[in-house]
Amino acid sequence: MLVAQTRRVHLRSLTGLRFYAAALVVLYHFSRYFEPMEVTAPLVGFGYTGVSFFFVLSGFVLAWSARPGDTKRQFYWHRFARVWPLHALTTGIAAVVAVIIGLPIVWSALPYVATLTQAWLLPGDYRYAFNGVSWSLACEAFFYLLFPFLLPTVRRFQRVLVMAGLVFAVTAIVGAGGIIVAPERALGYLFYTMPAFRLGEFIIGICLAVALQRNWRPRFTVRQALLVAGGLYVLLMAGTFLAVGSAENLPYVVANTVMLPGFVAVIAASAAADMDGRAGHFSSHRLVKLGQWSFALYLVHEMFIKLADRWIDPLPLEWALIGCLAIGSLCVAVSGLLYEWFERPIERGLRLKSTALQHPL
Repeated sequence: MLVAQTRRVHLRSLTGLRFYAAALVVLYHFSRYFEPMEVTAPLVGFGYTGVSFFFVLSGFVLAWSARPGDTKRQFYWHRFARVWPLHALTTGIAAVVAVIIGLPIVWSALPYVATLTQAWLLPGDYRYAFNGVSWSLACEAFFYLLFPFLLPTVRRFQRVLVMAGLVFAVTAIVGAGGIIVAPERALGYLFYTMPAFRLGEFIIGICLAVALQRNWRPRFTVRQALLVAGGLYVLLMAGTFLAVGSAENLPYVVANTVMLPGFVAVIAASAAADMDGRAGHFSSHRLVKLGQWSFALYLVHEMFIKLADRWIDPLPLEWALIGCLAIGSLCVAVSGLLYEWFERPIERGLRLKSTALQHPL
């Protein structure tokens, strides 16, 4: 009975947090693409860890919102309606952007991009073909495929937080071993874009949702969780500077592993606050709206950056900062339009079509 009640709670804070995670990725790409913005790399050079946040959050939200009567067919169709239409649109836009700026298009990668299987391919042009950030959707597609089997498996365990800890430990050990054994050129493929390796973050999110549905509550507040995540980020920056000099020299898997406990703490504390009726900054109407736009923001921002690259690079730092602010604002505005006029209506239409087919008049 408790599970059924808690599932009805709308966790607005988690939607609001999505915007900050997407913004972290956007800032990271600013520092990578625009030469004047390289000076910001010590601060935002680990922005790619925002993808880890999304993977944990994805597992959490799907487990939280799962209903006993849902069928696998319904689940897969709903995930398709949620992700693929906007992915298809932005893939086409990315091809147009490539033509405009004179980049080669790897047309042979299109079947893999369209089917969201590109992240499984060996290192090369295919994984980042068309809209490069869509590699993470290939990971999500793999997670969705397994979710109907993962959720009941996790629910069979009484101590799901222990299970989450074990998954984290295995992920960390495998990643550490990979750094020692695997060639450097394969680290990004094996431990960053490889869906099988990133599955651990998704499972941790499922475990966290099940624990909260069973009336577990974290013994720390949202503010304390944010301090933990921020502290881990600062330690990561300082340790990286002392050990290898810059974020670019640190394997992605190290930063993701370091930040993962902080992200889990923030998600747990924010969800618990919503469940207990303690509204905070992340659940504000404006931030929730930005969080709803975050999927579109994630998918469009890199294309705008590529279009602006030739104009931003020659600028001094102060003008480059203004340019980045303008580009970021434009990306947010476009993502809002895409959400309101394409993403949400298309998803609703596909879901209604599915319902009509299942319950014909």
